[in-house]
Amino acid sequence: MKKIALFLVGAALVMLASCGKDEPQTDNNFTLTFKATYDGVALEKYKNYPYGARTVQMNKFNTFLSDLILVKKDGGEQRLSDIEWVDFTPDLAPDNKAVEVKFQYTLPAGDYTALKIGYGVRADLNAKKPSDFAPSHPLYLENEYWSGWQSYIFTKVQGLYDLDGVGDPESTLTYHCGSDAVYRTGVFNTDVNVTEKSGALTVEFDLKKLLTVNGTLLDLSNPDNRNTSHSASNIVLGTKVMDNFANATSVK
Repeated sequence: MKKIALFLVGAALVMLASCGKDEPQTDNNFTLTFKATYDGVALEKYKNYPYGARTVQMNKFNTFLSDLILVKKDGGEQRLSDIEWVDFTPDLAPDNKAVEVKFQYTLPAGDYTALKIGYGVRADLNAKKPSDFAPSHPLYLENEYWSGWQSYIFTKVQGLYDLDGVGDPESTLTYHCGSDAVYRTGVFNTDVNVTEKSGALTVEFDLKKLLTVNGTLLDLSNPDNRNTSHSASNIVLGTKVMDNFANATSVK
């Protein structure tokens, strides 16, 4: 009897182990990919792009994104992340092409109908400073913090504009946007089915669309449209850029 009992216990353990192996893994079953483009084409640093009758270069692009949330079919919400830092143009990139930035999350399987995005650093997190966070945290980045403003730099876009019309961009473009006043949100309707094994969405930011306000390209011959102010009391251009961020976003 003892031998039979031991055999049955052993068989049960084998069955449990084999069932465990066959069960789908739910860890990191959803991938969110971010891409940077210019006029629908993958962004490339130091490349001349048409801008009306002139040309531009876009040589740096990074941004903080808060409250990344998927909306469930029943109206509920599934939070992906409180904050992420997306750097499309890292210094150590293998070439001048903007990198694709991927994040992986673990989600319950199901149907989702929208993605929510916060552009910048939401107020409660923006009230802190890099030293308040562990080195592995996105907000530990001291180079992305503006101590004079007591704010993170929500978005950095840097490049050059062909101001003299010769054909080679030479005039600096600097869009450093920060402060709670320019934090914005967007909601993008998109159907995605997440299984226990996989699911994915891609978010694209188009820098030409970012500089297209109400259907018209920003007039970069105007110096007030080329560089954001370093004064915390002057956020006119930063507001204009951040107001337009959702228009420059596509989700698929």
